[in-house]
Amino acid sequence: MIRVTTSTIFDRITTQLGQQQARLAETQERISTGRNYLKPSDAPDQVAALDRLESSVRKADQYTKNIAAVNDKLSLQELAITSINDDLIRAKELLIQGANGTLDQTTKEALAIELDSIYNNLISVGNSKDTDGSYLFSGFIQGTPPFSASNDPLIGTFNDFFAGNDAIQTVAIDDGYAIDVGLPGSKLFSGFKDEAGNSTNLFKVIKQATNALRTSDEAGIRSAIDSVSNGFDHVNVKLTQVGSKMRVTETQTQILDERTLTLESMISSVKDLDYISAVTELKNQSLALEAGQASFAQISNLSLFNYIK
Repeated sequence: MIRVTTSTIFDRITTQLGQQQARLAETQERISTGRNYLKPSDAPDQVAALDRLESSVRKADQYTKNIAAVNDKLSLQELAITSINDDLIRAKELLIQGANGTLDQTTKEALAIELDSIYNNLISVGNSKDTDGSYLFSGFIQGTPPFSASNDPLIGTFNDFFAGNDAIQTVAIDDGYAIDVGLPGSKLFSGFKDEAGNSTNLFKVIKQATNALRTSDEAGIRSAIDSVSNGFDHVNVKLTQVGSKMRVTETQTQILDERTLTLESMISSVKDLDYISAVTELKNQSLALEAGQASFAQISNLSLFNYIK
């Protein structure tokens, strides 16, 4: 027979009361902090799940920041291309005026001077910079401006005139999903046909049109009108492509926002305390502790004399 002494009974009761007090204190702390658990060892599986969820939120946040940077660049590209389109519309208007055989040379020279201004503006737009100071249309070559007014587009090829390269920057906007952001000047200002079906570029077309006006080359002026129209169509395609990319980033931003809301809700369900359940648990623990303490007090007052009385 195992003999249970009074001291053994007291020790067991004291231990149980201590455990009840510890559980009560833990529940009180959970309520005060609003957390479902106080340390990783309390719920290792939940902690691991929470780490994964929070990592996903951080990734979504980074993709959202990437998209914001992409939109800044695309917006600047859109402004630049719109400016080019406006210049080409005006250039065509000037050339149509210049095609009038009754114009005197003084008037044609005035038209040519305005075309010079358009040419210089194309150079300026081609050297536009991003918010970080990098050239928008230079590809990965950033040491010098991609275009120079001192270069003659009528000499050599476009690559001799263009100081950038054809590299296109891509930016990740989701797991396994990247978008092309860069727009090299070789793709924007070049890559279309003149009236004769030869590959040409905007700088060459405007320079040839200006020379045709100054020399009263009526055939050259008419050819320039067609070349400018082809250039406008080419540039307008690029503008459409930029607009398409901006719609993609808008849709992707919405996707990331919705994903983040879902993840944060899941994080809350893992990490945040259910106050109603916790308060109910606290009340039950308090009652159990009070009952245990009352029983212990009664047992402590017992003695052999009281027992045999």
